[in-house]
Amino acid sequence: MENKIACEKEYSVIEMNVQAAFAEWGKYIFRYFPKERYFETSRYAVAKMNAPEKVTDFDNNLFIDHVVEKDRIFDVMKRIDNGEKYATTVVASTGQSNALRFSLSAVSFDEEGRTVEAVGLIERLDEDLRRSEIISALASNFNSVYYVDVDEDKVYAYKVISAVKSSLGDKIQSIPGYADMMLAYVAKMVLPEDKETMLQETSIENLRKQFRQKNTYQHDYRIVRDGEVKYCRAKFVNISGVGELHRMVAGFADISSEKQRELERIAYTDPVTGGNNYESFKEKLKECTDDGFLISMDIHAFKIINSICGVAKGDQTLKGIWRCIKEELDTRDIAGHINADRFIIFNQERNEERVRSKLTKLNERLVQLSEALKVPKIIPYFGITEWNSDKKVEEAYSEANFAKNQVKDRKDVIYQFYSHDDTVKMLEEKAMEDDFQQALGKEQFEIWYQPKYDPSTNEMVGAEGLVRWRDDDGNIVSPGKFIPLFERNGYIKILDEYVFRKVCNQQLEWKKSGMHIVPVSINLSRASLYFESVVNRYHEIADEIGVDTELVPIEITESAAIDNDNIKGLADKFHNSGFSLLVDDFGSGYSSLATLNMKCFDTLKIDKSLIDYIGDFSGERLLEHTIALAKELGLYVTAEGVEKEDQVDFLKRINCDSIQGFYYSRPLPTAEFEKLLA
Repeated sequence: MENKIACEKEYSVIEMNVQAAFAEWGKYIFRYFPKERYFETSRYAVAKMNAPEKVTDFDNNLFIDHVVEKDRIFDVMKRIDNGEKYATTVVASTGQSNALRFSLSAVSFDEEGRTVEAVGLIERLDEDLRRSEIISALASNFNSVYYVDVDEDKVYAYKVISAVKSSLGDKIQSIPGYADMMLAYVAKMVLPEDKETMLQETSIENLRKQFRQKNTYQHDYRIVRDGEVKYCRAKFVNISGVGELHRMVAGFADISSEKQRELERIAYTDPVTGGNNYESFKEKLKECTDDGFLISMDIHAFKIINSICGVAKGDQTLKGIWRCIKEELDTRDIAGHINADRFIIFNQERNEERVRSKLTKLNERLVQLSEALKVPKIIPYFGITEWNSDKKVEEAYSEANFAKNQVKDRKDVIYQFYSHDDTVKMLEEKAMEDDFQQALGKEQFEIWYQPKYDPSTNEMVGAEGLVRWRDDDGNIVSPGKFIPLFERNGYIKILDEYVFRKVCNQQLEWKKSGMHIVPVSINLSRASLYFESVVNRYHEIADEIGVDTELVPIEITESAAIDNDNIKGLADKFHNSGFSLLVDDFGSGYSSLATLNMKCFDTLKIDKSLIDYIGDFSGERLLEHTIALAKELGLYVTAEGVEKEDQVDFLKRINCDSIQGFYYSRPLPTAEFEKLLA
């Protein structure tokens, strides 16, 4: 036991002597315990320097308080905490020009490999060594490095790139003062538009100002070398002590490759989402050789989010949308943010059903995102087109956009696949829209007349006025092409009024000619019905022309009547103005017994779809009871689309009042219809 105590005393003496010797060399040893977060100082420091045995407060202690760049110390500790075996840094010390090197080396680890204990070493570095280390560090990353004695205005070249030597020649062999050297360098190498800024940023006056706050400063600029523009960086390190400038190290490096990567990153990175922008998407897609589908994506009424929740929330939502897109894509897929709420996706699938499935899942993700961000519901819609490497990106994107616009105003579907026929149709419709006003002025819209006959006498009892469009080449444009288009774009109201006016004028002309005339009904679109002034307007036209309103009855489709909440009031106004009302297309899909009991109409026009049931027992019973009920309610009944003799015979048998259809006559141009009137 006595021997053990003696050995421990002898070891303590040796340890103290070793630590004292280290202190003579400006080196101090300590131990660091990451888990417990404390330093254990050396026996020498405790005995000779009144240091505490254990340091637990890293923000306030004798050593840390003398360090200018505390964050570097903490960074070394963090690196050891995270599993690095060795870490070191050089820091400045207050009140003296000496620098300190702070090092930690892990010596003990737990079962998971984390550091349990590390040995630390603090070393005082003399000025020459500090300067040498800084110069060496700069030289490893910079092409040219210089030591500048500001007080003596002397520059010493540590490392000079050959391109600078060849450009400046004798200036490098006998380097002048710092200001003269920079003036020569800038005049010879720097791009003209960067010269003034370069001289200002690298001046001693500006560097003194910068070094009051930090020990390093850098400035990027451009030079011309071998006829090419290069990006460069100048870095200055103050080795004089904080807030002063007596000596510094200056390094100059070519950062063209780094700058190019930065410019590419900026050029190809979307500023809102941080992901691919459209340019990046196009570049990546050009490299793709696999077939798939290109998808254009938009969000319904995204502006609402910006206006209600603010632009910041809108940007957060766009980032969330981008994240949802990325999470739903496979590794082979590509996506990009174009602008606003528009995105583009390339899906390397061959199967349309899989594409539909992905978009459905993406839609579900966006619903969840809406709830998480507490924003109005995010509702996407997509246009999809097939992609192969022979296609141009812009061409495919245009196709996908076109398909997307087909579902823009719909809520029942969220995607549409592109077809060539759609494009042809779009171009035709655009041409018709462009030609509409001109066609009206040139009276290219003609009125054709389809007679209505009493089956019991085979006499004409009326007609329906139908519009036809004769183009510049004399060809007839099908109403099935332009009527739905004009219903969508609002032109139908103008066309309705045009047709009504033409029929009124024709009736007046026939009357003046002494011809036998019959009522000619005119179709009124649902769009026209929503204008409160429609009844007054049509009555004014008839009155202005001088035609009895009974000769120009109005036809309204059953679907338009049901969809209009004010149909009863509208019908009363028409009746009060002397117009008869016909409900058209009865039974075409919206048929309802309630229509018969509306008491809004004078005539029921039975659609061809019901007429085609003739020959079928159940269908005939339906027709028979429908007509019987209509007549019991005081309605006049007209059958449309009648083409066969057996249909005529059946309708005559069940007392249908009149028949309109190809069996009697197709729609006729004015001249041919006049022959029938005569």
